[in-house]
Amino acid sequence: MDLVNAIVNNDDFKYFSKSEKISSSILLISKDDIYSLEFAKILASFIMDGKVDKQSENFKKIMLLAHPDVCLYPKKEKMLVSDSEEIVAESFVKPVFSTKKIFIIKNIDNSMESAQNKLLKTLEEPANNVFLILTCSNADLVLPTIKSRCLKRELAKLSEEEIFSYLPKEENSLLCCKLCDGGIGKAFKLLQNPNLFEIANLGVEIFTKMKVSRQILDFSKKAQNFSKNIDIILEVMSLVVEDLLKIKAGCKCKLSMFEQELKGVSEEYSTKALCQINQKLIKMQKELAYNVSQTIAFENLLLSILEVKYLCK
Repeated sequence: MDLVNAIVNNDDFKYFSKSEKISSSILLISKDDIYSLEFAKILASFIMDGKVDKQSENFKKIMLLAHPDVCLYPKKEKMLVSDSEEIVAESFVKPVFSTKKIFIIKNIDNSMESAQNKLLKTLEEPANNVFLILTCSNADLVLPTIKSRCLKRELAKLSEEEIFSYLPKEENSLLCCKLCDGGIGKAFKLLQNPNLFEIANLGVEIFTKMKVSRQILDFSKKAQNFSKNIDIILEVMSLVVEDLLKIKAGCKCKLSMFEQELKGVSEEYSTKALCQINQKLIKMQKELAYNVSQTIAFENLLLSILEVKYLCK
């Protein structure tokens, strides 16, 4: 099945499709921003037609964000006051081809507070047949006054088995299920990465093949080849730490395709070392959000792994 079917058939979408009346202001909460945007587009199609018909012109245009009565904001990466002012003004303009006008505002939690404030009145009292669908990954960063004016729905994560059933059966499908953290949108995106297995393998080899400090530069260079996917490398490394702890506890690995390699080195890492390495991984993920030098931060991380491994034998 495809992503559309995955969304239409789940309980979150059925909650809206079976409602007697859909709220004019909706906040969708999900760590998987790809999924929440697709959910918003399909929900917009349902609001427009009263059903989800993949063959309808409205559906096709909305999914391509080419429908004149369905507008996506922000125009750039972050929501600005000018975007909010445009939404407010456009909400009073009559729809072109339908009886409804829908605004999809993605990642409202990544917008300026002033931009959010500008939307308050429109969210509370939208013009007739105007709908606003907002998405966010962190509801704590959304103004309480915004949240209070919206019907909030936290989109549930899917199990690995559910996600696998929706993905096309390709070589890396199982690996995508392991790395997507319950986000089917993320799983589809990962599946499109032609280097996914190489990236994951690098994350594993850092723990299974890096033994001495002179190897740090080699592993750093390999990581630089996938500089745009450093987040995936770090996610794999976090799962490796988790799996090494599971092996020590006699539990099954999540990264089952690398189980033999991980079992072979599990005794090299103490529980204390793994816990400290996990904290260093979390620290680097935060550092990358502040635009530190990726190469320097990664090399420092690799050095820390070796140091902790040695000191916590």
